[in-house]
Amino acid sequence: MADTVRNPEPADAIDEWLAAEPDPDMMVELGALRAHLDSLSGGAKASEARLLLQMAARALDVASRLRPRLLTARLPLSRELHVAAETFVGLSCDLAAELWRIEELRESRWLRLGRDEAEDAGGEAFALLCEAHVVLCMSGVPAPEGFWRSAHALSGFEGGRAPGQGVDDAVALRLFLYRRMLAAAVAQPESLTPRESSWLFDYLDAIAMHAQLSPEPIVPAAAAYWIDPSLDRAPVAVGRRPPPEEASLRYFSPAPLVSHAREHAEWLEMRMMEAELSGLEVDGEPLAPDVVGLPLGLAPGEILSLLRRLRDRWAMPPMREQPRRRHQYAVHVCVGLRALWELGRGEFDVARIGQWMVLNESPGGYAIMCVSGVEGTVEAGMVVALRREAAEPWTICLVRWARSDGPDQVELGLQILSLGFASIQLGFRGSEVRSAAPGLLLPAMKPLRPNDVILAPAGTYKSRRFVFVREGPSLYVAQGRALGLDMQTANIEMFQYEVDPYAL
Repeated sequence: MADTVRNPEPADAIDEWLAAEPDPDMMVELGALRAHLDSLSGGAKASEARLLLQMAARALDVASRLRPRLLTARLPLSRELHVAAETFVGLSCDLAAELWRIEELRESRWLRLGRDEAEDAGGEAFALLCEAHVVLCMSGVPAPEGFWRSAHALSGFEGGRAPGQGVDDAVALRLFLYRRMLAAAVAQPESLTPRESSWLFDYLDAIAMHAQLSPEPIVPAAAAYWIDPSLDRAPVAVGRRPPPEEASLRYFSPAPLVSHAREHAEWLEMRMMEAELSGLEVDGEPLAPDVVGLPLGLAPGEILSLLRRLRDRWAMPPMREQPRRRHQYAVHVCVGLRALWELGRGEFDVARIGQWMVLNESPGGYAIMCVSGVEGTVEAGMVVALRREAAEPWTICLVRWARSDGPDQVELGLQILSLGFASIQLGFRGSEVRSAAPGLLLPAMKPLRPNDVILAPAGTYKSRRFVFVREGPSLYVAQGRALGLDMQTANIEMFQYEVDPYAL
């Protein structure tokens, strides 16, 4: 009779796997993590805490490899990258839940576990959720069910006292990370590029402790948010929806962060103005974070644009001024400023115009979803053009937010900038670029915008004076004088101008 082969215990198999080097393939590593997590019995064993803590370290190692790949990604993500992000987030949430169960068992005395090891379990659980939140913001993947309920539970916040009163270092760290998570959530990360989202979390590492978190309503209420820990929901602006009565709530306000964003923005504005007056180039120079308190990762112009948006969003939650009406009809969409510029010059390949579906609309914008695959790539801050019929003029829109429920699906929120456009070429005085930059001349939209504006790639605006050329039945060349930026994102900048009567 053949000897019976004894299968190894799950703990032995996990120990053997943990002793080996992490697999260089993220999906293989995530698959192994999922299999080993599912193999645990879920019993109240002290040895399980040790295994889960080591598995959490392996999950965070995967995150350190995933985030650099997301930095340069645009929607729609490749199928491999979308699945990796979604798998990591789901696995992190499940692993955090198991670690939290270990701590709860210790607190209820069902499990004998040292205090340090239990604190490690709770801290690692929340660290996993925080890392999952970074990946969610960078990838556009929707938060899984239960994500925010778990974050509220694991934060270390106790409603009976204000955060920071009588808490140890481990809980204080969790409360800091919780503030960072909330501050990022109310900054509308779906409207940021992956690089901007990554920079935001690094920036919040230095200032998030100043955000307010309280068991009592915060004044002024116009900048405050309420949180119901029993609900699976991100913070809700008090101004958009009043807090429910007879509920155990907590309150959050990012208003104290506004002064930090304003000071850094003013410092950058001053430095860039000095560079302009002296004829020097500043936008591509790295910043010294130890001097100005800003992290690396973005050029000064990109940082200034982001700081302005953060300042405004932390000061006052955005309010929807116009109701949206649900509709479903197909539209033709052209994505990207360069593509629109070529379209206006008659040089555009019609095959690059995609078909999308309008989900809802208002006088000021649309929500649209791709239905036949995305031509090119999309991210927040880009411009797109859409029209329903070939005889209609193109409507130029800014992508306010972008999200993706799947690798082949992208949903965009659009803000209307103009009806119609003209393609131009422009060059700014003092620019190092020797060739003219593509731009779009947008007509006025009274009463919202009484003057024509120019839409150009981010970084084009270098000085007050510039020259632009508009081709058509007759060639038009003029020197313009910029009147200041009206809008700036990671992709484009929009400014009003006037024809300079004193051309140089």
